[in-house]
Amino acid sequence: MDIAAILAVLLFFVHIVAFVAGGSNSVVMPIIAGKMVQASPEVRGELLDFAKRLARVGKYSMIALIVTGVLVLWLKWNFVIPNAWFWVKMAGVVAMLVFIGLNESMAKRVAAGDAEAVQRSDLFGRLTGAAFLVVILSAVLAFN
Repeated sequence: MDIAAILAVLLFFVHIVAFVAGGSNSVVMPIIAGKMVQASPEVRGELLDFAKRLARVGKYSMIALIVTGVLVLWLKWNFVIPNAWFWVKMAGVVAMLVFIGLNESMAKRVAAGDAEAVQRSDLFGRLTGAAFLVVILSAVLAFN
């Protein structure tokens, strides 16, 4: 195994770890958003703090995913796109970024207890989760 192959395997490992860390947000954030609707201001503050911490992990994970994804595509496949499923995966990634951004735009309103913003945040979280499933399925189909 040459250096490039070893580096590609290590980067793919980091990619998978970031995928798990970031992807867990797609599951947990809608649960948190759902709890905020009926939460007291005190509990809402705790939930928001937890959500902010998870969001930070998600942001770092997304950066790691993008960087390691490009590097692995280069080192392992020499930028050769394996098939159309790769582009479905990329569309899913773009959709995730859009829904995450929309959810971030609701943060201040959610913190203030705006019920409509909480519902929108919940919707954006669910859409992020759906896009995450598209990314998983298309990645499996693209690279196997």
